[in-house]
Amino acid sequence: MRKAVHSIFNVKEKLFLTPHYIRVKFGMTDEQLELFSNVQIGANNKIFFADNTRRTYTTRHIDFVEKELWIDFVAHGDNGPASAWANRAQPGGSLGIGMKEGRRPLFPEVDEYILIGDSTALPVISAMLEQLPAGTSAKVVLEVHGKEDELKLSSKARFDLQWVHNTHPEQNSNLVEVVRGMDLPDKKQFVFAAAEYHTVKNLKSYFRDELGWKSENYSIVSYWKRGESEDQSSAQRREERREEHQEESQV
Repeated sequence: MRKAVHSIFNVKEKLFLTPHYIRVKFGMTDEQLELFSNVQIGANNKIFFADNTRRTYTTRHIDFVEKELWIDFVAHGDNGPASAWANRAQPGGSLGIGMKEGRRPLFPEVDEYILIGDSTALPVISAMLEQLPAGTSAKVVLEVHGKEDELKLSSKARFDLQWVHNTHPEQNSNLVEVVRGMDLPDKKQFVFAAAEYHTVKNLKSYFRDELGWKSENYSIVSYWKRGESEDQSSAQRREERREEHQEESQV
């Protein structure tokens, strides 16, 4: 069991990286730097609001020189407590953040990676790209609101990046169609995908059922579900993941 660490962080700076993407930089004390010294960049965290609501986000970066913790938010007005908080965040504001210790790799060691996600997956996929070693390569497909939301990403690995624009992600997505049109490599590879529930369900069906990939060759996870809050959909998503694991163990 990995140890959970938690602290209250103060906002140092807020940046609109794009019209629909907010980066909040939290200052870190020496004690917090020590407490969070063994967490995995790109792993999930929990953010806690004053009304005891909590949401799952990505630890985008920890800068031990500048003493900063970064968390990126999709800006969609007040539609959800996290977006509402990020829109109103100002230097000096505070937020509770918890993580689990341990530097578990975000991906296995393979030759080629396929990284797929909507705007909610941009932080983790950005972190994964930054951690891919030289000599590997990646095909990346990212869905954002529009061209103005395309970010410059970096990696030691060679990567091809395809942006997909979707001004109404709450209605539909064509990520699956784009992935179906990809020329997938034959060599040893690994797929990571994170997006809306229905998109993820279809992606998993494509790789598992149509292409016959084994579970160790992909990690495909749902970050949200259209028409439902995280509180409403998380229990259902956990139950479906449990059932899928049972089915895979019986194969």
